[in-house]
Amino acid sequence: MDAFSLNDAKIKVTERSRGRMKIQIKLSKDEAEGFKNFCKLKPPELNDETFYKQIFFAGCNTMTEQIRDLVAKHEESKQGEPMDEQESSTEEKQSQETSAEEQSPQETPKIEQPNG
Repeated sequence: MDAFSLNDAKIKVTERSRGRMKIQIKLSKDEAEGFKNFCKLKPPELNDETFYKQIFFAGCNTMTEQIRDLVAKHEESKQGEPMDEQESSTEEKQSQETSAEEQSPQETPKIEQPNG
């Protein structure tokens, strides 16, 4: 087995009391064997529970970085694209209103100052 596959993975997430959560992952025979072999890399000073937590959170951190990179790339590509239709139509409407005002300006009332 070269890598773990999510195709056959069975994951059960259970909400517990006081905001806690239980995550249970059921592995096939091959996946279990691969995981056991992977766990042989565990440093001897770590207990199993701490090692499993580190694996889980390392995966979460890696995925978070990947998502941040994707969001940043998306925002960069969005900056180079033309405005969407809503922004474009709003600007056109404002432009039309401005040109209409220029063509027929409203007269502002003149205030006469008293002599004196």
